[in-house]
This record gives sequence, structure tokens and C-alpha cells, in this order.
Amino acid sequence: MPLKPSETWKVQDSTKVQSFMTCPRLYFFTYVLGWRQEEPSIHLVFGQAAHYALERFYQPGSRPDFSVEAAAEAYQAFLDYYREYFPDYTDEENTPKNPANFFRALPLYISTYRPIDIFDVLHTEVAGSVMVSDKRSIHFKVDVIARGREEGVFVLEHKTGTRFSSSWANKWTQKMQIGTYTYLLSMMYPDEPTYGLKINGLFIKSPPQLKKDGTPYANSTDTEFHRVPIQKTVPQLEDWLWNVNFWLEFIEIEFENLAEVDEDDEVMHAFPKNTESCDKYYGCPYRDYCLAWLNPLRKCEQIPMGFIEEHWDPRSKRETAKEVVEL
Repeated sequence: MPLKPSETWKVQDSTKVQSFMTCPRLYFFTYVLGWRQEEPSIHLVFGQAAHYALERFYQPGSRPDFSVEAAAEAYQAFLDYYREYFPDYTDEENTPKNPANFFRALPLYISTYRPIDIFDVLHTEVAGSVMVSDKRSIHFKVDVIARGREEGVFVLEHKTGTRFSSSWANKWTQKMQIGTYTYLLSMMYPDEPTYGLKINGLFIKSPPQLKKDGTPYANSTDTEFHRVPIQKTVPQLEDWLWNVNFWLEFIEIEFENLAEVDEDDEVMHAFPKNTESCDKYYGCPYRDYCLAWLNPLRKCEQIPMGFIEEHWDPRSKRETAKEVVEL
């Protein structure tokens, strides 16, 4: 096999497992070869910038802080990260995901959640790993762990989206990440009631266009915030635990299969294609190569134009984490 093994191959998190579930060949291009599109994704950058901003409102050891000072720090944190990737002349083409619309969203967020976010923040930006079997672990990074008077301990997970819908809300219930965080809570707080998760959805929009009389046009939408509660019973957690071990073993098997593949083979009998996923998430970035290369090992030494090699290591999340937990 012409590939040089990377230690990151054995380090799994929910994102990597979910990618494998979407398509093992997608996983191969992304995490085995380490190919990533060179141009930054506005969706990923905006989402991460929003995470840095919201972090200012939720600090460990206190109630949420929605003061003017915290809001100013939140916007600056957003802007600092966002401008690393997108200069100001790109703001119009990135609408609505630009600094002006996020700045406008902050007071709306504060007025929405200041009256109801009455809980104690226990941890923020917690990274680490949790054992899911006697030989397997899964890595994580959690946004907020809090304790409410009524619901007990829960995770508040920030997510940004384009449009809120029932399908957007429903998709989180079975996500690998959600099971990971719920399982983590049960391990961190075995003697306390745990609620589960609340998906903290932010849907940033441009200001709605107004008629001459000052009323918005029909069907116009504005920035929205939605919390999606997700709870899992003990049997549901046991189901998740079996499921995650199934997929982790599946990944291990495909690495074993890959070790038996030679670059002279006509077909790579490892990391099979899920052809039902080619058009998901704005279209697979590897679709054309996947179609043309039956054995990508023949081509892996030359990175295609528009891509760079960057092997994702979930352990790197610890570098920016406020706390590291190993369970």
C-alpha cells in the first residue's frame, strides 16, 4: 500500500463516524488521504465564529452573562475568527452569513434568552474522550454543560442553520454526536439526574425588506432562534452504545481491508461507496474522482487542484479547550 499510515486513523470522534456512515469512500478521501478543499466554507467558518461568540455568554461557575460587556466581547470574538478567513469585501456575497447580520442578531438573542436561561454553567468547551468498550473510545468537544433547577444536568449545544424546519429539528435525535454527549453526561454525573441535550439553533437572516408603510413583505423571514430538546432513556443509550461500537468495528475492518489492497489492483476493495449519498450536503466534493478512480491508491500521491492535505485529529480540540476530561 503506497499510503503512509497516520496515527490519526485510529482516533475517532462523532464527526468521523457520521462521515463513515454517510459514505465509507467519503471517509477514505477525507480522513485517510486527508484531502480537504482549500477554499474555506462559509458555513463552517460562520458556525465556528458563532461558537466563539456564544462562549462569552456562558462561563463556568456562574449564571449566563448577557451584559453589554459580554455582548461586546461576543461580537469581537466572532469578528476576530471570521476575518481570518473572509475579508470585508466578501461580506455581500456571503449574505446572510456575515458580521453585520450577526451583530444585528446579538441583541435579539439576548432579549430571547435572558429571561429563560436561568441555570448554572458547570463547564464550557470541554474536550476529551470517553470509553465505549474495553478497547474503544470516542473523542468529543462539548459547548456547554449546565445544571438547571428542574431538569438537572444537560448539554447546551450551539448549531447554526440556514432555515428552521421540522426536518432540521428532527435530524438531531439520531445523530451520533447527540448520543456521545448524552452518554458522556451519564458517565460524568452517574449520581445526578441528567436531562440530555438542548440544541441551541441560530438561524441568521438579513433584515426583511419593508414596504413603504413599514410592514414586511409577505413570506419574508427574520433571524430566528430555536431550542430543540433531546432526551434518551437508559435503553436508548444502550442502543447507541451498541450502534457506535458496530460502526467503530466497521471502520477497523475497512482499515484491515485497505492493508490488503495494492495500487496495481483494478478496484480498491475497501471503504465501499454509498452511492445514495453523492448529492448530500451540497454535493460530495470527491464525486468526480470517485467516479473516475476505481482504485484511488493509484492517484493518492498527487493531490487534486483545489485540495490540500490535512489530517484531522480530534485530539487537537484539547488545545483550545478550557477543560480536558478522560473517562
